Amino acid sequence: MASQDSTRVVPLKVIVAGVQRTGTLSMQHALMKLGFYDCYHMVSFAENCSRDAPQWIRAMEAKFEGKGTFDKKDWDKLLGKYQAVCDQPATFFAADLAELYPDAKVIILNRDPEKWYHSVTASIYASLPLYSPFFVIGKLYCLLFDYEARSILKYFQLQARVAQPYNHGKEKEKAISWFKGMYKEFRERIPKERRMEFQMGDGWGPLCEFLGCDIPMEEDASGKLVEAPFPRKNDAQQFHQLTDETWAKSHQRATDTFMGLVGRATMLGALGYGGYVAFNMLQSYL
Repeated sequence: MASQDSTRVVPLKVIVAGVQRTGTLSMQHALMKLGFYDCYHMVSFAENCSRDAPQWIRAMEAKFEGKGTFDKKDWDKLLGKYQAVCDQPATFFAADLAELYPDAKVIILNRDPEKWYHSVTASIYASLPLYSPFFVIGKLYCLLFDYEARSILKYFQLQARVAQPYNHGKEKEKAISWFKGMYKEFRERIPKERRMEFQMGDGWGPLCEFLGCDIPMEEDASGKLVEAPFPRKNDAQQFHQLTDETWAKSHQRATDTFMGLVGRATMLGALGYGGYVAFNMLQSYL
């Protein structure tokens, strides 16, 4: 149970130390199927960006730039309702979280560095270029009139500067060096007895044994109980879908803000004109 002065609602039980495009979305679904509710993922960040982005910015600045502090109470406030964390931005702090929450088990989610690099290149990095003037104008419109869009942009600018300081498409050696450095930090700072090595394809067996869970079962077409398939989620497809949805919501918020400003300006203009007319009429009677 959380203490009375803590905002943590449930204990943090699982920390997944694995960067983007290593199967983090599949792992999130696997952990939730095993009963670890909820599991924080970049999807969670996108769904709660107005609340979370400023806090992640503070955490980044404290860790990488030495600006201010971000202690256990801050983590409880940010992640207090989650029993597990995976994917970025949480994975940047995996070793720190493991030290702050010594009862949590750690899963190191592996992938071949070359395959990881090409996967990111074909998915996340491929979505970053600005393709047309209309694309640029649309994003500027969102940034101008939507606070959440500005918070997201500030977060990702900071991430690119301090947490992943390289150009993925143009600096392959730096990207792979960063990838290897992350896993070196995981293994150096997190004791062996608290962690397991895992990669997509290992299946339920080793994961459930490590976490002390039963392998999930489900009925097949004949009604026989069989081992449930391990989740295989398309991170790239999910990423693009989530990106599109996030910008669509931002565009709607920006439009609502813009129309509100137009409405207030129109009202002020009408009141000003009405006052002008009333003043002239009053003058005519004097």
